[in-house]
Amino acid sequence: MKVSNILLCRVLATIMVLSVFLTGCQQADTTRTNLSLLTWNGYQHPEYYPDYIAKYGGLPQFAFFSTVEDAMARMKTGLKVDVVHLCPNQMVEARDQGLIKPLDTSKIARWNEMSPELLALPDVRIDNEYWIAPWEWGYSTVAYNPEVIDVENPTYDIFVDPRFKGKTALESQVGVNIVIAGVIGGWAVPWDPTEEEMAAAPDIFTRMFNNARFIWTDSTQLEQAWAAGDVGISYIFGSATRRMTKNGLTNVIVDPIMPWTCGLSLSANGENSEEESYEFINAMLDPRSGAALFDMYGYGHGNSKSVELIDPSRVAGTGIDDPEGTFNRGLRVQRILPDKKARLFQLWFEAQAGLD
Repeated sequence: MKVSNILLCRVLATIMVLSVFLTGCQQADTTRTNLSLLTWNGYQHPEYYPDYIAKYGGLPQFAFFSTVEDAMARMKTGLKVDVVHLCPNQMVEARDQGLIKPLDTSKIARWNEMSPELLALPDVRIDNEYWIAPWEWGYSTVAYNPEVIDVENPTYDIFVDPRFKGKTALESQVGVNIVIAGVIGGWAVPWDPTEEEMAAAPDIFTRMFNNARFIWTDSTQLEQAWAAGDVGISYIFGSATRRMTKNGLTNVIVDPIMPWTCGLSLSANGENSEEESYEFINAMLDPRSGAALFDMYGYGHGNSKSVELIDPSRVAGTGIDDPEGTFNRGLRVQRILPDKKARLFQLWFEAQAGLD
């Protein structure tokens, strides 16, 4: 009887300890600081900024967007945030519209650890000022499943090949689709078409839509359709191609790959301490953040030392240990000039509406 009572007490004590521990975890997860960040969903994980949490005792307040156009539109209409997660292609537009301000790199302690290849990319630095701290980078690609479609020497033309009608999927980022269309159309610069090239855009857009089974906004949606054999051609994130392969989903990359980087900028309308914003950016550039980023998404990190924390066997073949080689291998997509962007977006949506 006494033994039973002792065991019962131990069980109850264990439950109480676990209860206190879990309560503490919940409080840690829900404690928010005053700092606000506008980003894609999936980048809010506390593993990315441990130094910030240690100093400020909680997580920032997050607002999420689905596309960079959505993010900038919300900022234009008054959304106030301290830090925004954009990409270099948006820097000129965001700067010209007064949405962001230049970085004082002397306030970012880890700046001298940044990969120089990323800092040298177009629009990271404009007029001798840095407007973005590159945080994550990788590549995207067009890929196909040879178990679903039969093609020799594939090019981006598979998006408009009538043999594959209903077997393609389009990504929701219009800019991505414009670049794909530019490659299909043989435009000299896929993101900067001439007037003659732009005149051919509606036909290419319409053919892309005619072949598409759906437009995806989430990689999970694409991967489920890929697994079911519903689609066998799509633009795919580089990290997703590795994950899909690991999960037994056959995919073959079509060159050229499209290397990219995104990062953190200071919002021009932030209401919180600028010092805290810099502390957060610096915390995100911790090599531990890069290791966590690779574990979660397979992406490279702005801090060149991050790769040293990852098992070399896991890095092999990803290109993450060679940013210069990865960017030189692919199509370095740059920003679409504002007047052409407006016209191309209009043509894209008109082509989409024509199928309704």
